[in-house]
Formats: sequence, C-alpha cells, structure tokens
Amino acid sequence: MSVAVVSYVVNDGPRPVTPGTRAKVEKAIEELGYYPNELARGLRLRQSSTIGLMTPSFTNPVYGEKAEAIQEVCLPNGYLTLFVYSGNNPDREKKLVHMFRAKQVDGVIMQPVASDPLEAIKPLQKARIPVVLLQHDCPGVPCVVLTDVRGGQLATQHLVDLGHRRIGLIKGRLPSAARAEERLLGYHQTLKAAGIEPDPALVIESDVTQNGGYQAMQELLALPEPPTAVFCHNDVLAVGAMHAVRVAGLSIPGNVSVVGFDDTAGSAYLVPPLTTVQFSRKEMGHQAATMLFRAIEQDENHEPCTVEIPVKLVVRASTGPPPQVRWQ
Repeated sequence: MSVAVVSYVVNDGPRPVTPGTRAKVEKAIEELGYYPNELARGLRLRQSSTIGLMTPSFTNPVYGEKAEAIQEVCLPNGYLTLFVYSGNNPDREKKLVHMFRAKQVDGVIMQPVASDPLEAIKPLQKARIPVVLLQHDCPGVPCVVLTDVRGGQLATQHLVDLGHRRIGLIKGRLPSAARAEERLLGYHQTLKAAGIEPDPALVIESDVTQNGGYQAMQELLALPEPPTAVFCHNDVLAVGAMHAVRVAGLSIPGNVSVVGFDDTAGSAYLVPPLTTVQFSRKEMGHQAATMLFRAIEQDENHEPCTVEIPVKLVVRASTGPPPQVRWQ
C-alpha cells in the first residue's frame, strides 16, 4: 500500500479510496496508534490552522461569550482558537502580539487596549497575518463594533422617561477608551435633548471591576445632591454599584435606579434583576470570524470595513421612578 493512499485516507482526499482499502488503512492506523503531525503539515502548507484571539479580560463573562461564538465558526473550518487575555495592559498586549507572530497563527481577532490600535497590530500586518479588531473603528482594518452611542442614548432616555433628572454615569477607565467615550457621548446627547445640563460631578471614572463600581457609587452617594439613577459602563460595574447602594441602607430602585450594559448571563438573576443594554455576542463573534476567514482566503471582493452590531434596552426591576422625597 502506497504512502499516497494512506495520505488520501488520513486527509480525506484529494482522490477517492475504495471502502475496502480505507478499512485496511484505518485498521492499521488504530493498531499502530498513528496520529497526523499537524506541525509538519503546517510547515509544508505554511499554515498553522490556528486563530489567535485576544481580549482584555478573562473575568468579564462577555469576553468568554464572544470567544465561544468565535470558536463555533473556527472549529468547523478546522481552526483551533488560541485564547489569551491582555489584562488591559498595553505592554502585555504587545508581548502577546509578538507571540502570535512567532507562532505563525493564520489570523488574529483582538480587542486592543493600547492607545494606538494600529500601532499595536503593526507586527502582525508586517508578517501579513490578517487581523480583525473588536470595539475599534480603524481605517483599512476589518472591525466589528457596537452601536455604543445608541446604547448610551437608550439607557439614559429610559431614565429620563421615568422622571429622573439627576442621572449619574460610572464610566469605565480603559487604556484605549474609544467606546467608553461613545457611551458617554450618548449620555450627554440625551440629557441635553431633554433640557438637562450635564453635571460633571455625576460622571465618575473607575476601573472596570465590581470593586471599581462599588467605590464609584460610594462617591456618587456622598455628593451633596446624589443622583437618583446611575448608568454604568457595563454589568460588572453595575454589580458593584448595586452592592454600594445596599450597603448604604438604600433600596433599588426605590432610592436609586441602576442600568448596566452587556446583559451578561447573570444580570437577569440579580436582586433586583438588572435593567441593561443588550447585544448579540454570537452575532459579534460570527461577524468577526467570518471577516477573518475572508481575509485569510484573500477574498479580493471583500474590502476591509466596519460592521456595527445593534443594541437594545432590556428593562427589568432595577429601574423605576425617582423617589418622591429626598432620602439624604
């Protein structure tokens, strides 16, 4: 039996093999414990069959859900997803980018934290490794973003419609804060459209952690005139903010309404369930992986573009009208 025939069975082609011959080869493979050498195959084809995926965090469940959606596209196409996180650290991100290049991954999907995303991906572009960016809108690079301004508008308008006028914002502190600024813009636009002058004292910037949300809410509650409602950059911050309200002996939404962003899996099971801005992680991951495969295949009809993922407000029990009497 020739080496070529064995190769046809192992690689399922390119030429057909009779059922009898296939059975003999598969039996020999099982008896010998043979397993294909993907490294050698990759060197020959100049492919690693590996996709690099870098997110800012492992602890935020949103990133895990995006990774799951990306893997659902990559795996059927024969690609392994190498999932790493930058920890919101530009230096760590730089090191990981160089490791992706050294590993000769076939493509990279990443959400950069460096202040200059184009500079961050330059080593990959020099090596002609296709890149798709999440939550960044960069010219000449395929990008997938949320309609963050719209998200800020939806969250703030909901609170305005409930009758709130003192509306706080807990803004995520990120090394690359483009999307945080977009949500802030939506917040400001909606307040101004409602005839409410934005108060800088009501905007607190914080680390994107539950403890950060807790401390930021404590600052807001300590103001001479505290807000009656707070919009948080994401659900992680909202969880910390809600805890601070309860520790202060106040109720949600009786004294303070809270809105999050992301609609993480646990947000509907908080006490009370969290009103939040929702988007499809599955759609975001699917779009990113599809764009990356087009770039890997060098589809000449596919120009780099930015795809926007829509958002919507999910109203739950953490929001209600402002209190009739000031609680402080």
